[in-house]
Amino acid sequence: MVHELANNLPSGVSYMNNWGCERLGTDAETINTMGIDYYQKFFVAEEVRQNMMGIAHYLRQNDPGKQYNFFQRVRLTDDGDYHWFYTVCRLAAFEEQAENQKLIILSSPVEGIDDMISIVSKVLDEHTFIKNNYRIFAELTKREKEIITLIAQGHSSRDIAQQLFVSVHTINTHRKNIIRKTNCTTFAALMKFALAFDLV
Repeated sequence: MVHELANNLPSGVSYMNNWGCERLGTDAETINTMGIDYYQKFFVAEEVRQNMMGIAHYLRQNDPGKQYNFFQRVRLTDDGDYHWFYTVCRLAAFEEQAENQKLIILSSPVEGIDDMISIVSKVLDEHTFIKNNYRIFAELTKREKEIITLIAQGHSSRDIAQQLFVSVHTINTHRKNIIRKTNCTTFAALMKFALAFDLV
């Protein structure tokens, strides 16, 4: 694609190939007349604002030897949903005149990025959980950690008592202390805690 520039920002598309037009469900003539409405129609508004800031910073450097890259979601007409694209921008001069500078943009679909984002988000969530609960984990006794493991594995208090050669009353006391220390009042919460700290 070739984008026109105004005040160091893209101001519309002056050329798009057939592949791009087909994906967007439109034609080159329509794209050419849309101006800045093009950016609102096919892209996520918040991402447009962020990407425009990045492009503006790139354009202020006025260095055709550099390029600016980013991910963005594009609404395609085949299903009406947004799809991730990897986009590369590069400044180009036509007729060697500054006023004829344009922005060349190449975009390529990225498959599987939603899964990747989900995985990264999960890792970040786990990191935050561990960071927020590490002191609690450190304050647990060796026996309490052992009991958390057995509870997470589905053992009852009676089973745990038999395995550890102690009374059921002792195990129940440990369970109360574990709940008090970790604030895990449900099995699901305790399982999350156990998984985060490799107790299962």
